[in-house]
Amino acid sequence: MSDPPESRLLALLEAAVFVSPEPISLSHLAYALGETPERITSLLETLAAEFSKPHHGVMLRSVAGGYQLITKPEHHRELREVIDQLPPPAPLSQAAVETAAIIAYKQPITAAELQAIRGVRNIETLRTLLKRKIIAPAGRAPTRGHPVQYKTTRRFLITFGLRDLAELPALKELRQKERTWR
Repeated sequence: MSDPPESRLLALLEAAVFVSPEPISLSHLAYALGETPERITSLLETLAAEFSKPHHGVMLRSVAGGYQLITKPEHHRELREVIDQLPPPAPLSQAAVETAAIIAYKQPITAAELQAIRGVRNIETLRTLLKRKIIAPAGRAPTRGHPVQYKTTRRFLITFGLRDLAELPALKELRQKERTWR
């Protein structure tokens, strides 16, 4: 980048921190914007000062080794009331839950392998899971045609309330429970 004006850099920095689902590190911001970490630090301080003004509902905060926009604590209660009035996101279908579970246990896995396990085509279900970022492409299989393989994402863990994949029940446990349900 050829030394953009400070206002443009501030706008880009603000937008980058806003759209990122995770805190962005200083080094990543500096690299992405083609600036020194010192200049980015100065710009972040400028943004933080602007967001600290009462007419803003968010603030810039250093979190987990990076920077993120978060809601100001004084707005949490009222914001919760507003959010509680919003319609909830549509729940996942049974097919989507089953498909996500299979991917979690067998990842990386191709659509054809999923179809062989479930006995039905999964194209729309895979699209839904990809759109919601519950699964992601994990590369290509080293087989004929090199089909896309799928894996679960951090969003999968969040959606199903898991700390990590190790919290999934063992398949043996699930098979035993399934027998008792029948």
